[in-house]
Amino acid sequence: MTSNDPAALASKAHSPVRAQVRHRQKDSPFPWRAAVCCLFALLFSVASLALAQDEVRDYAITTPLVDYSSDGASAIVTLTVTNQGSDAVEESTITIAYNDSGRIVESVDLPALAAQEVYPYSAELTLEQFPEGDVFLKIEVGIDQYELAGSPIARDNSQLFRINVAEAPEAAVIAGSASDSVADYDLVVPLLNIGIKILEEGIQINDSVFSGTQILVGILVLALGLVLIWFLSLILRLIFRRSPAFDVWQPPYAAEAYVDPNSTAGRRQAWQYHAQNSAINAPCTPERPVVVKRLVDAEGHSLGSWIIKAIRSEQYDIYGRVSRSEAVMPRKIVKQLNKIAGRSGEMDNQQLNNALQPIAKQMSKAALRRIEKQNRSLPIALDIRFEGSAGEARIVFELYQCRNAAWHLIDQWEPELGMIGSRVPEQFTYSLNGMLPGENYSEFKARVPHDLTVLLGGLLYHHQSASATGMSSAGSDQSPDSSSGSNLDAPSDDTTEANNV
Repeated sequence: MTSNDPAALASKAHSPVRAQVRHRQKDSPFPWRAAVCCLFALLFSVASLALAQDEVRDYAITTPLVDYSSDGASAIVTLTVTNQGSDAVEESTITIAYNDSGRIVESVDLPALAAQEVYPYSAELTLEQFPEGDVFLKIEVGIDQYELAGSPIARDNSQLFRINVAEAPEAAVIAGSASDSVADYDLVVPLLNIGIKILEEGIQINDSVFSGTQILVGILVLALGLVLIWFLSLILRLIFRRSPAFDVWQPPYAAEAYVDPNSTAGRRQAWQYHAQNSAINAPCTPERPVVVKRLVDAEGHSLGSWIIKAIRSEQYDIYGRVSRSEAVMPRKIVKQLNKIAGRSGEMDNQQLNNALQPIAKQMSKAALRRIEKQNRSLPIALDIRFEGSAGEARIVFELYQCRNAAWHLIDQWEPELGMIGSRVPEQFTYSLNGMLPGENYSEFKARVPHDLTVLLGGLLYHHQSASATGMSSAGSDQSPDSSSGSNLDAPSDDTTEANNV
């Protein structure tokens, strides 16, 4: 090939350049392939760190418990390490150091814990290395690149505890005596610090030994003491026990079994068990008889020499009383009612009603509190228990008959009383309407106090004029719901009408 060939000339012109490029590629310390590998390694490291940040371990420790050895030479620190995060990949360290200076007392390796794994740790620290008085130490677990010191995740990785060299001997004595007592006795009662051991010659209780005879005598004395205590409590209950507010009531009238039922005495005895109270609440239909009872004193004053002992309310249906609805009124209400009854003779009707309204509200609350929702329509019985002084308190029965749209008194008598002692018991029973048809509960709650006010007012209002026999007029003791006094006639001397009723 000649020198004038263009291809040869071009090849010669570029040959030094190619040699220079080949020389640079050969001498370059970072070839392009290495650069690509470094890039992939960097990306893999970033991905690994991101994955590790999503799932990290989380160590937590419990409060360290400090106990002293039986010889008092060392302190035993126990705690529990828990991994609340993911599985740990590397070992960590448990260090115990002074809290103020940071000087390390003990450092041990902590193996890598799996997720939710619990690792109990115990360290025995010799007390010779600590000064007198309180020494505060700090224990740290897993403070490393995974849980950096001061980070929120590492807050539960460290705890403080106290060691006092002076407390070690006393704790050792207590521990030694407790272990000895447990070992020496067959039965130990920790709360009472009593140790029991059975021996051949008897029973050992703590440091005292009791023979079989002594134990038998002790049991007999204990049994006798319990019996004496029971008798003493029985006597005290009999002395200081209050009588039941509403025990079973028995009429105080003497029942004569040999009385002719067709005679006046026989008819009166039969009628007096039908009298419920002193009010005539029955409608006046022709020839209808009604019997009432009035409580007076020797001078004929209504409720004179009588006091109210107890009051209760109770619902009833066609089968009898509903016992679970019984409500005994508080003694405070009974005292207030007796106080008003004592001065009711000085009040007119309006003043008496105003005084009785607060008492009626309290009674209605106590009564309605025991009434179940499904039984609100049932009638309510109100029982008032009285007691009178024997020889002064009197019970007067009055028999009325409706004629010409008015109640006529046709008979009046006092019953023969049985063995009553110093007090005469008596009871009045009234009936209150339950929830009426078309009446809601709010209206029912507002009506009951008004009905009670009217009922109590009729019982206590006794502005009466004395009759020729020394008793009050027949119609003056009626409640406002009964017939007016103008429609009540005076008693007749002829008992023929009473015998015919």
